[in-house]
Amino acid sequence: MIEPMNSEVVEAVLVEAVACHLCDDAAQLLAHAEREGKLRVRRVALESDEGRAIARATRAPMPPIVLIDGELLGWGRLSRGKLDRRLTHLAARTGRAS
Repeated sequence: MIEPMNSEVVEAVLVEAVACHLCDDAAQLLAHAEREGKLRVRRVALESDEGRAIARATRAPMPPIVLIDGELLGWGRLSRGKLDRRLTHLAARTGRAS
């Protein structure tokens, strides 16, 4: 598990590659959730040391790789429903507003 930066705010880490349309789709979906105040997005290049470390740790076979509060949400095509369910679960568990 990768440690979240701040326990007060849900952090999404988006590990993305250049010229990756699934990464662009995930970035748009996460940006929408960020505008709604549900999370803070941090984008990491897959080619960076951190991006490679996350890819190794999660064993994700392809980008994008999405972590929510340090836990793998998924890789490849990001599901809006899965994201919403995880955010709702976190809000209920921690008392954060979703």
